[in-house]
Amino acid sequence: MSGIPVLSLGPVIFDSDRANYYLIWTVTLLTMLLSINLANSRIGRALRAIHDSEVAARAMGVNVRLLKVQIFTVSALISALAGSLYAHTMTFIAPAYFGFNFSVELVTMVIIGGLGSSYGSFLGAAILTLLPEFLRVFQDFDIIIYGLLLIVITMFMPGGLIGGCEALAAAMKTKLKKRTEVLSA
Repeated sequence: MSGIPVLSLGPVIFDSDRANYYLIWTVTLLTMLLSINLANSRIGRALRAIHDSEVAARAMGVNVRLLKVQIFTVSALISALAGSLYAHTMTFIAPAYFGFNFSVELVTMVIIGGLGSSYGSFLGAAILTLLPEFLRVFQDFDIIIYGLLLIVITMFMPGGLIGGCEALAAAMKTKLKKRTEVLSA
């Protein structure tokens, strides 16, 4: 599809890169706040219960089917909003942009950042977007280094980078606590 008009909200027209930049970051931050608040709400606790054990969640009175439909609807709404912003920013879309490789890249971003974290997706996206640029220096070996980094992260940080950083911080806190106990004894 070509000839998609630039986005306009009433009298405000987003016809420059700067205007689109601020709009997209505003929508991104609002979406992030929504997802964090949702995860920390009663609904978020119910979703974690469903993730841990659907049978146990049902036994505790969670309407699993309704909640799954509702969260699917929320995720579809966010995806539609992102797609609309993309289409109006680029003013051209084609199915080739959204092939299998792009889907794998998106899933990899989430896994590398951390599946259980709202911040992990952003961290994974930032790293996997910037990493190829830094690896261009290595020319022919860039794809090998890229693959090795992904393998190492998934092997040694199964919770993603956010989970790995949290585990490292907890280990350092425990080590510091033991060291303090030894010194005070």
